[in-house]
Amino acid sequence: MRYWIMGMMATTAVLAMPVEAQQPRARTATAISAGDRQQGAAANPQLTEEFGGAYTGPQAAYVERVGRRVAVESGLSNAGRDFTVTTLDSPIENAFAIPGGYIYITRQLLGLMNSEAELASVLGHEVGHVAARHAAGRNTRSTIGALLAAGAGIATGSDIASRVVGTGAQLYTLRYGRNQEYEADALGVRYMTAAGYDPYAAADILSALDASSGLSAQAAGTAGRSVPTWASTHPNGADRVRRAAQLAAATGKPETAPAQDTRFLRMLDGLPYGKDSDRQVIRVVTVGPRDSVTSLSARMAVPQLKRERFLTLNGLSAEQPLKPGTLVKLVVAR
Repeated sequence: MRYWIMGMMATTAVLAMPVEAQQPRARTATAISAGDRQQGAAANPQLTEEFGGAYTGPQAAYVERVGRRVAVESGLSNAGRDFTVTTLDSPIENAFAIPGGYIYITRQLLGLMNSEAELASVLGHEVGHVAARHAAGRNTRSTIGALLAAGAGIATGSDIASRVVGTGAQLYTLRYGRNQEYEADALGVRYMTAAGYDPYAAADILSALDASSGLSAQAAGTAGRSVPTWASTHPNGADRVRRAAQLAAATGKPETAPAQDTRFLRMLDGLPYGKDSDRQVIRVVTVGPRDSVTSLSARMAVPQLKRERFLTLNGLSAEQPLKPGTLVKLVVAR
């Protein structure tokens, strides 16, 4: 995936203004207010329940450590313990945060990632929304109310929930505007870089999300249809990938092909996958000398688009050969 992004950067660099010139530096909050803490703490149990409940165990503990490491770079608090990072047991690729230091990511989105830096990028983006007080116009109470309503829709199988599952898109429950999404992207890159992560991973995970959304839309027969109104205020995936790559370049850090994050990938082994999480999990396997994309994708326990799902799940391009000894993820039956 990184090679494709590098090529795209070369073709767009002449056409696009620097990201910093397009967007002013976001003004961010300097601390978590007592009111936000109180309302966030009151809403957290119900919010967690509405989105499938908390997914617990070593994988969730790993996510919590990364989330706190990134969140302290926001300036909202210097103590990692002031942030509550929850992995939700949900089959939707989604992440969000609410004022008060509460950050959420679903197990399904976690399973799409291929490095700790990608995880840091997503969590940093969500903290950016809170730090920039993007929900201030509606106040904390109405922000939490919107999330609870969306969570209830998923639990009851409402129309919006079915469309989210059908497209595989992120659940844009808060309807942030384009400029707010761009601000959160910029803040997320700033936070993850300060925490010591590769800033170019932000473009990697956005590209993977865009590809996953397209595959889910194709599988559901909705590819090419108009975007639902609840997602219409968000920038398209290709534009966000391009801008994220520019933000990474603006940090001054050189872009290189990263080594495979084997520690992160092994951590994902056994993670429940999809709606049938009681029957499907992610298995991390080592590529053998006779393995190919064709042979490994045939082992994917998904009903259709096996090859495409395998490539997207592993952040691979169609032309990228597999290297024996490296790790790949498969979706398999328990």
